[in-house]
Amino acid sequence: MNIGIAGLGLVGKAMAARLLAAGHRVTGCDIAPAACEAARALGVDVREDAREVATSADLIFLCLMTSEDRRALLWGDQAMAEALRPGALVLDITTARPEDIVADHERLAPLGVRLVDVCVSGSSAVVARGGAIALVGDREENAAAYRGVLAAFTKAQYFFDRPGQGNRMKLIVNMVFGLNRLVLAEALAMAKKAGFDLDTVLEVLKSGETYSVCMDTKGPKMIHRAYEPPVARLAQHAKDVGLILEMARELGAKAPVSELHARLLQQAVALGAGEWDNAAIFEAYTGERGP
Repeated sequence: MNIGIAGLGLVGKAMAARLLAAGHRVTGCDIAPAACEAARALGVDVREDAREVATSADLIFLCLMTSEDRRALLWGDQAMAEALRPGALVLDITTARPEDIVADHERLAPLGVRLVDVCVSGSSAVVARGGAIALVGDREENAAAYRGVLAAFTKAQYFFDRPGQGNRMKLIVNMVFGLNRLVLAEALAMAKKAGFDLDTVLEVLKSGETYSVCMDTKGPKMIHRAYEPPVARLAQHAKDVGLILEMARELGAKAPVSELHARLLQQAVALGAGEWDNAAIFEAYTGERGP
């Protein structure tokens, strides 16, 4: 299948590698020259803009940061929507406002274009090994055209019946991921103050009921303050926590721990950690800029 990817950053590039390995032809674009070069080295047919991607692909993934990025791509200077053929299928993995994907789905429908939120749970490293989870705002019976493609980089797909629900589920998943990292950072910072060897502390935490996967993936990064290269950036998670709090307000749900998390993430960003791996939430507890 001819597959397009608009956005060749950490996750977009990992998806492209998996799709190429599965035998698909991948066309892509990105505003960052370095991302384009890295994708080209993998074998991606890199194009100048999103319109070219739209005209060459049977199925298109959007791998962007925000709803605003999606709307700029579709209806802004690149006007990708004008190049989409009737019957086109656009799968958006962007973690964004759920109500925005609903509105954009409805805006594209009269053109015969189907926009589906297919949020991906898992970092770029998880995507690269095919272990991500797809959280889909669509009915399972509508997924025949793309479920096989998702299988190239996900180990499971969950369907939530209507547009926006994939995004909502992703925000709930990211809440748990992020708070796991936050609690681990706080515990390690306190253990350091208490004079413990942090490698031993991490071993203790991993050996019993306290275990979580982030102890494997983020614990060593925190202990050694080794945040580069990132597999998921801290600033991106700060954006996601903002969306989590928006959703909480709209639903009338309490989220006091996420409110604290948002403040600590901003402290870490202010210390220069925004482009580092999201394990750098640990920097909010050190009170100093890392290496």
